[in-house]
Amino acid sequence: MKTYRTAMIALVFLAGTAYPAAPITEENVWTETYAVSTDTPRLRISNIWGSVRVRTGDAGQITLSVTELRSAPDQERFDRSLQVIGLEITADATGVSILVGDPDKRWHNMNGCDGCRVDYQFEVEVPPGATVDVGTVMDGRVDIKGITGIVSASNVNGPIRIDNLNDCESIVSVNGRIDLEFAKAPVLNCSIETINGDITLGIPPGTSLDMMLDLFNGVVESELQVDPYALPATVEHTLENGHNRYRIQKMTGVRLGQGGPLFSIASMNGDVRIQKHQ
Repeated sequence: MKTYRTAMIALVFLAGTAYPAAPITEENVWTETYAVSTDTPRLRISNIWGSVRVRTGDAGQITLSVTELRSAPDQERFDRSLQVIGLEITADATGVSILVGDPDKRWHNMNGCDGCRVDYQFEVEVPPGATVDVGTVMDGRVDIKGITGIVSASNVNGPIRIDNLNDCESIVSVNGRIDLEFAKAPVLNCSIETINGDITLGIPPGTSLDMMLDLFNGVVESELQVDPYALPATVEHTLENGHNRYRIQKMTGVRLGQGGPLFSIASMNGDVRIQKHQ
């Protein structure tokens, strides 16, 4: 069942005198539940401004709670924002996909809607075995907990935290830390990357794992025993002005236990911490 609430602040005119246009702000809040026919439905969210929070809920459904805060410098641009910044939700028996903005990713232009903004705060409950792929861009957090399915997450200017994780596929943050806490030893390969931020992995004792590390300004700290692990060099070939050019890169490898799935971990300006998680 869908619930909906709206609040709005409009232009101000007093005693017949027009003041400079006041910013327009409108808040909408609603909840919607979508039936799914599988224990492993998919959830995809591509947000621009705001946070994404995912938790486990009941089997057979995905429950979405949304807070939308729309703002613009004046009424004209507010009306324009309704046309160019929207929320597209696609749902069927296999899952839910949520896209903020334009499917062609032209949201950064906003078609002349300078100063327009729509913050979406997403709170989602999914069956524990859901496949989750969520991300945001500005002024938000990605916070996921208790998902036993495969998780991917991204953030441009903000942190990512995932607790009680089984397996990940791709975790990427540009300006923000990444904290991953594993409920059990992972069995799948995963790529973890940030440019400006630390990466912390909470790993259960006895986990067997291989790590390929690409660190520019950072160190590795580990509460678990790790051993050096030889990795083959990668060769990148390009052709420039009729000349072959080769870039050879040698990554650092470490191994936990007997080795296992490969975690590719990269950070330009940040440390990697491997912590013991009981």
